Amino acid sequence: MIKIIDHPLAKTKLTILRNKNTHFSLFRKSMQEISYLLAINSLSDLELIQVNIETPLAKTKGYEIKNKLLIVPILRAGLGLLPGFTDLLNTATVGLIGLKRDEDTLLPSQYYVNIPKSLEDYVTVILEPMVATGGSLRKALNILLENKASKIKVCSIIAYQKTITELENEFPFVDFYVLALDSELNEKGFIIPGLGDAGDRTFGTI
Repeated sequence: MIKIIDHPLAKTKLTILRNKNTHFSLFRKSMQEISYLLAINSLSDLELIQVNIETPLAKTKGYEIKNKLLIVPILRAGLGLLPGFTDLLNTATVGLIGLKRDEDTLLPSQYYVNIPKSLEDYVTVILEPMVATGGSLRKALNILLENKASKIKVCSIIAYQKTITELENEFPFVDFYVLALDSELNEKGFIIPGLGDAGDRTFGTI
């Protein structure tokens, strides 16, 4: 499933990210703000358990999240989307997958992985701001599947429409959440109009 987050706040924050004149400090802040929208939308189907609590005035019933959660940013750009998830889900486990794309072949190489050994009991959320050629995301999905992940969600800001459709067909059990679908990819594998390199713009290393 591909879910487009069409909220007015998502549209205005995305405009800030697309603008080439946005300073990296505002870019980073907007990424973090978008992460809350992605967290709320992508985790709306979490299971709950009912608990008994006491307010200052009376006994009542409340809820706690039943699922075990694993949040996996793909380094390094995915770190920009992490704050909203960890702020709202302070009991979530955070895993890391480090992938570097060869600028000539556009293929990813793995340089770091730190995730739980067995993921079958987790709801796993991958944070990948830009889905262009899809190589890094495909690699990350296969790493998770090798570790028995059973319920996977992917949260992105912009995706190349052709790639995300191919990934949906290849991984029909994965839910994809994205703010915008762009229809072009240039010869260097960047999404057009896109927003440039999300990692460089987040961390000011342009």
